[in-house]
Amino acid sequence: MESTNETRDYGNFKLLKTFFIKHTSISIAKWRSERTGLTVVLSSHQAPITNGYFVVASEIFDDSGRPRILKHLVFLGSKRYPYKGVLDQLANRAGSNGTSAYTDVDHTVYTISTAGSEGFLRMIPIYVDHILHPTITDAGFVTEVYHINDAGEDAGVVYSKTQAREKDMFDLMALEGERTLYPPTSAYRSETNGLLHKLQALTVQEVRDYHAKYYKPYNLCLVIDGAMPIPALFKILNDEVDPMILAQNCSQPICPPDWKRPFVESSSALPLSIPKSITKVVEFMEDDESVGELAINFLGPAHTDHLTKLALNMLNNYLNEYATSPLSKEFIDIPKPLCTAISMYISDRLNSSKITIYMIGVPVRHLEDIEGLLKAKLKNIVEKESINMDLMQRILKMEQRSLLEDMENNVSSVLSEAIIGDFLYGDKDGADLPMAFNDFEHYATLRAYSADQWTALLDEYFVSSSSVTIIGRPSTALSEKIEKEENERIAKRKEDLGEEKLRQLGQKLEKAKKESEIPPPKDMITEFPVANPNKLIWIPVETAVNKAKNDITESDTGHVQEYIDSDASTLPYQVHFSHVKSNFVAVTVLIDTFDVPAHLKPYLTLFQNSLFSTKVKRADGTILSHKEVVDQLQDLTVAQSAHFEYEYNFADILVVTLEASKDQYEEIVPWMRDLITGGVFDKDGLVAIVAKLVQKLSDEKVEGDTIATAWAKHLAYDSQKSSSQACGILNRLTFIPQLKEMLENNFEEVIKRMEELRQHLLNFSKTRISVQGNILSLREPRSVLARSFIRVPEARPLDPLSTSRQTLTELGKNPAKKCIVTPMSTIEGSYATFLAVGPVGCSHPDFPALELTATVLNALESHAWESIRGLACKVQFLLYPEAGLVGFNVHESPNAVLAYEAAGKVMRGLVDGSVELSQNLVDGAKSTMTYSYVRKLDTLLDAAANSFLNEVLKGLGKNADQELLKQIPDITLQQVRYIIAKYFSPLFEAKSSIGALSVPRSKLVEVERGLGKLGFETERKDLPVLKGDCDSQDGDDV
Repeated sequence: MESTNETRDYGNFKLLKTFFIKHTSISIAKWRSERTGLTVVLSSHQAPITNGYFVVASEIFDDSGRPRILKHLVFLGSKRYPYKGVLDQLANRAGSNGTSAYTDVDHTVYTISTAGSEGFLRMIPIYVDHILHPTITDAGFVTEVYHINDAGEDAGVVYSKTQAREKDMFDLMALEGERTLYPPTSAYRSETNGLLHKLQALTVQEVRDYHAKYYKPYNLCLVIDGAMPIPALFKILNDEVDPMILAQNCSQPICPPDWKRPFVESSSALPLSIPKSITKVVEFMEDDESVGELAINFLGPAHTDHLTKLALNMLNNYLNEYATSPLSKEFIDIPKPLCTAISMYISDRLNSSKITIYMIGVPVRHLEDIEGLLKAKLKNIVEKESINMDLMQRILKMEQRSLLEDMENNVSSVLSEAIIGDFLYGDKDGADLPMAFNDFEHYATLRAYSADQWTALLDEYFVSSSSVTIIGRPSTALSEKIEKEENERIAKRKEDLGEEKLRQLGQKLEKAKKESEIPPPKDMITEFPVANPNKLIWIPVETAVNKAKNDITESDTGHVQEYIDSDASTLPYQVHFSHVKSNFVAVTVLIDTFDVPAHLKPYLTLFQNSLFSTKVKRADGTILSHKEVVDQLQDLTVAQSAHFEYEYNFADILVVTLEASKDQYEEIVPWMRDLITGGVFDKDGLVAIVAKLVQKLSDEKVEGDTIATAWAKHLAYDSQKSSSQACGILNRLTFIPQLKEMLENNFEEVIKRMEELRQHLLNFSKTRISVQGNILSLREPRSVLARSFIRVPEARPLDPLSTSRQTLTELGKNPAKKCIVTPMSTIEGSYATFLAVGPVGCSHPDFPALELTATVLNALESHAWESIRGLACKVQFLLYPEAGLVGFNVHESPNAVLAYEAAGKVMRGLVDGSVELSQNLVDGAKSTMTYSYVRKLDTLLDAAANSFLNEVLKGLGKNADQELLKQIPDITLQQVRYIIAKYFSPLFEAKSSIGALSVPRSKLVEVERGLGKLGFETERKDLPVLKGDCDSQDGDDV
């Protein structure tokens, strides 16, 4: 009998290559249409989500940013669907959360993911039509890309995003590196995202011309993975997609004989070399001049040399990724670090791949000499130290285990990355594709490498090779200079244009908006079927619980509970077991820190960061050095973490997790015990940890969205009550430098407080344990805990879990009028976070409608999205049911107050009926909600973690998500309008909200004035300037 999912020729589409990835059940097949040249690559595997990556190979030899601009204009309508927003509305109805796209130097990828495959199949012809046949109108270019508004300011969605990127340190350094490394004949040196002055001069016709050249069916590849029925896929491709393409091309032969593949057959493919090493300095805007960054670029192996690329990645792990790595010990894990992190990454390029060593948090006094220190260390490893083969073998074993874990929990990313690279640079008939998936065989080859082979590799690509080095140097003066020049430029433009011309520009913008916002015919949306939630596939999870004293937690009563009960040992504390058929097991300890005394709460940052970074005293009294701890955990685990929050809930829970292969459960349990109870707090270890924390602050404090959110939370939550707030970025900016001084002057007091803190944490009335994985394969799952975890002398009742609501300030309970504004030199756009009162708890009767309404408002091309087009890159409505708050965020806006006002106007219109609330948009949001819930449960361990969250922490039952989704179809337009009026509209009234904004210094007064007009009482808050440079080592101390 013929297989219903056979890989063979289907109509126009001829099979080019098919194979299975070894050690998995995943098959990959590649087809190409004889009629249109369209390429399709399908990775078949069982999964609840179907993922699509529609790839256009692209190349540009200027800085106009046309690849990125097209990424935006494609979504504004197609020949068959010439209306903005149709694509995302239909995608939502298909069971997706909308569409997206990203641009790289050599390609643009248009993405979509749906719950199941039915909606995905319906979206393929619609999406391909938008990609190959977009409208690219004059009006869309004005609103989406660039315009001058009636205030004489530059604006537009693309312009705002470019503005935010152009002064970014990483982007500036990367561009200078590409300019230096590649010749003018190479497109690799172009700024694919565009530069502002080029964008201002660009015309819509130039964008159309670029699309006409590269957006061809024979230059498009549909990369798909999931449980896709192959006959159904090719019925759509043969019956709808190919005919649509041929109709638009008048049935002419598709691929002309003179077509040249981007990069592969262009001047960018010319051989490349670095004749001699060169170093350049790039300045970036920053008030804190204490630390900078460094990028050292080398030429790597050919893009098809997968073995050497994997070997170089293993060298990177050996050199950088662990506390015992040579570069970590030399530059990071020292009392006065020379940097806070070192990373190495390989970028595929046609002629030679590019290898970049990136160093962040470098004290400015060492920016000029750290390259020499790094290269000297690498040379010393080659000539004297050699490679520690025991460490390298452990790394190879661990990385292969991590690959298996990725194939279980991150498979779509693994598959798409390799397939996209092959489409861009590999043999077009698929001959090179299987080689991209030979990592398991390559690991076997690398395990046989000798130390000499590893040092030869290090010598060939680093020590004996020339490099291009870019130094990123912070500059306060540059900030002031750019601010002054920008103000003068805008002032001169206003003067030159005059009031009448500015008025005309405003009218031009309004005309373009009206043309762009013509709604589609209703039947264009309603005739597209809504995804059927009854056809969803959920990963099965079975639960069991070992109850604490007076514990009322309920779980399943099936085989897993019977298996746990059959284990003779009893435990005097709560342990929850979530069974899924995974090859891995995760043990998580959750400690409620609400009752930790206020004076100790800030030390939780140090405790959290010390868990995997200190000596450890094992239960038998053996003290392991930090190196031994790191080595043994590397051998054992695939993941280890310590952080606040569990699955974005319960902000004051300290969560510690170890994940390993399922047969190593008996080993990770005693390690969990000893990490929590046996960390050795000594001066040298703590000094090294705090030194890294100090330098990391410089990286954290430059992000505008981080700072705006932090100040809003500062208003809402009391850091005397909330541990997560006490350890938040604003508190750390003052506490960590103080802690550094305490360790220098009174380290005994720090150690005393750390020991005191640990005793508070070792309270099993505040502790919950979760074991997730293949529980039925674990030998004595309960007895292992009884033998090897923390001994508890007597059972104690489990205290109720604390919630964020218990930590609210008076302003958090009753938000009104207060707004903090922080000027920042590191940002070009402004960011905002506003908070207002919401329903308390996920069990509140308003919660299902609230979540649906937020999904409606957050949908691409929704009312909120439309209101801020040109005023911000993104806005988002957020829910905080645990605290009883709702939120509204503005991202990358020329003036976040204007975006906030515009969104508020739409909210009021939705309430009073002057703005129509679309049934189609609500129906799409219902389908999107379904997708969102399936997406967060699309891996085995994610599904297990969610069962624990719902069953134990929230107390709603294991299947709470499925039960909530059952209520969604019955929610009406009236309920959505009620939710907007009750919860979201108050976000836009000063009398019922609080907020915080981070703004460029040049916009400070304008933003404060705008907030004042809205009724807010503003307070200006500057961030402290860190003085880390004066504490770094002198050059001759190294």
